[in-house]
Amino acid sequence: MENSHKIMKVAAGYGLILGFIMIASQLISFLVPLLSPGIYIAGIIYTTIHYREKYSGGTITYGRSLLFGILVSGFAFIILGMFFYIMFSLYPEYRELLNAVMEKMKTKGLATSETSMDSLRNPVIWVVTYLFLGLFAGLAVSAIVSIFTKKN
Repeated sequence: MENSHKIMKVAAGYGLILGFIMIASQLISFLVPLLSPGIYIAGIIYTTIHYREKYSGGTITYGRSLLFGILVSGFAFIILGMFFYIMFSLYPEYRELLNAVMEKMKTKGLATSETSMDSLRNPVIWVVTYLFLGLFAGLAVSAIVSIFTKKN
C-alpha cells in the first residue's frame, strides 16, 4: 500500500513540474512549433529514469514504468488544462480565438448545438478533457519509453 502511495506522490510532484514546464513551452511554441511535444516526451523520459534510479532502487518493470509515465502525464495535463482555461477566461484575445474556433466547428458540422459550445467555457470540462488527453498521450508515449527505461 505504501509503495502505490509513493508512486502517486512522486508522479504528482513530477507531473506538477512537467505541467508548468509545458505551460512555458506552450508560450514559447509560437516561435518554435515542435518545442512543446519534444519537452513533453523528454519530461516523461527524464522523470521515469529519475524515478527508477531514486525511488525504485535502480530497477523498474515495464508495467511500473508505464504506470508512472501515465500518472506523470495525467497530472501534467491537468495543470495544462487549468492554464488554458485561465487563459481563455481572463484574456479577451483568447476568448475571441475560442469563439472563432467554435464558429468554424459549427459551420463544419463538428459542434451541433450551443449547449455543447457553452460547455467548452466550463473549467471542469477543460480539466477533465485535458486529463483524458494526458492519460491517452501518457499511454502512447510511456508504452514506447518504458521499453527503453525498464531495468530488471
